Amino acid sequence: MSEGQIVVLDEGKMLEKIVEQPAQFEKAWTTLWIKEPPVKAEGVKNLILVGMGGSGVANELVIDLFGATGGAVPITAWHDYQLPSWVNESTLVIATSYSGETEETLDAVRLACERKAKIVAISKGGKLEELSKINGFPLLKIDYDGPPRTAIGHLYGSLLTVLAKLELINLTEKAYFQALDELKKTIFQKAFPQKAEDLAISLNNKVPLILAYPPLAAIAGRWQNQFNENSKTLAIRASLPEAGHNLVAGLEFPIPEKLTALLLESKYGFSRNIAHKKALQKVFSDKEISFIPLSVRSSSALAEQLLLIHFGDLLSFYLAGVYGVDPTPIEAIDKLKEEMAKL
Repeated sequence: MSEGQIVVLDEGKMLEKIVEQPAQFEKAWTTLWIKEPPVKAEGVKNLILVGMGGSGVANELVIDLFGATGGAVPITAWHDYQLPSWVNESTLVIATSYSGETEETLDAVRLACERKAKIVAISKGGKLEELSKINGFPLLKIDYDGPPRTAIGHLYGSLLTVLAKLELINLTEKAYFQALDELKKTIFQKAFPQKAEDLAISLNNKVPLILAYPPLAAIAGRWQNQFNENSKTLAIRASLPEAGHNLVAGLEFPIPEKLTALLLESKYGFSRNIAHKKALQKVFSDKEISFIPLSVRSSSALAEQLLLIHFGDLLSFYLAGVYGVDPTPIEAIDKLKEEMAKL
């Protein structure tokens, strides 16, 4: 149960897991940084990050932060079966599957083995661990119990640590922990809960449309996932500037009272993306659609990501309370997986 004005049926202790995020990020770094790199970076000409769902979000977060300018080699995120045709022995494949049972990720890893790519896996175990033992590639094991979406600190933290250790991204230990300290301070001061509750109440019976540009485009994806899984409600994410070339044309015949646009603002984005705010606000205002810019104070793009992950998780948690549902169970996804297993 939450402590504020919204009462949440929280039998799965989702709020507790949201609040413990800093401990996950800290454990990920301190556990992996002291170890030898799982593979050698010599000869690696490109990097592909494989994952689905909550695991795949961590990959997109890396792309947002380091894909354009901060990576030593080209970085691609992959959310599908198989692999691109260019993956070969000069490719490093990092496969992230919290459960170790994600069939799309397992399929990609098998193909990576056939093509003799370098492989690192991040997982609790499962079939992915079995594959690692059979094929001799390292698996960085996550020691955590909870739904995959609550393990974001382990997943994203492990990915950042490994890539920093291999010097494939420009991230120092000091920068990592400075960002983490900002998240810890925000949680300790309880700076977000009331704001998240107020926004959740305003989103009652609305479809959130989450707009964002790098380095927050993946955060919009995280928010969409959390609205879907925690709040059990439909949400839409749209990346800028692409949304300015298609989505805005689809506002001609919406139901304005059913839609709320949330713009995730970053002070670290490209200047022209940042400049979209005023124009977008006018477009949505003309259609009488609620438009809410959201931003946080931070000292780095990584800190900004961590803070908005946390705020979005709180927001989806309180919106679950607004709708009177327990945020933890995901019966629809479980049923779909059961049906897929029969095919």
